Amino acid sequence: MKKFMLLLFTAVTLYNCSNEIEFNSPAFQASKDYQLWRAVAFSASIDAEGSLTLTGTTNFETVNLKVPSAMLGTYIVGETSNIEAQFIDVDGVVYSSNNRPDEDVSVYPELGEIIIEEIEGSNDTFTGTFRFLAFDPAGETSVGFSSGIFFKVPRISNPQ
Repeated sequence: MKKFMLLLFTAVTLYNCSNEIEFNSPAFQASKDYQLWRAVAFSASIDAEGSLTLTGTTNFETVNLKVPSAMLGTYIVGETSNIEAQFIDVDGVVYSSNNRPDEDVSVYPELGEIIIEEIEGSNDTFTGTFRFLAFDPAGETSVGFSSGIFFKVPRISNPQ
């Protein structure tokens, strides 16, 4: 009887110690100023000029990643205006990688990147990574995103 109880106790303990793996497919998340930021809704759209915009939202905050084409590659944000990362906070303040920092905050503009690693179907879903530092319009306050991923984010609109 003691062996049976020990075996039962061991089985229950091992069962309760198992890790429950949660798969987020699709997903859009990052570390925002060193805190987990996870979108509850996400989409990709391609405009008439062929620019791709990936959007993730928490219902209160939004991240927009814009690149000039829906092609695999590494896009450096902060170098040109047609490659942009935006964060819109709960108050509607738009932080952008295209906003230059105030010289008292930073002498050099911060660069980030959007990497599109996989496109499935005929531009149906997009997978990749991102990181960026965006400034408010005055260039005095920044928001940083690192270790960002977007996984199988679906396209919701077609070129017009």
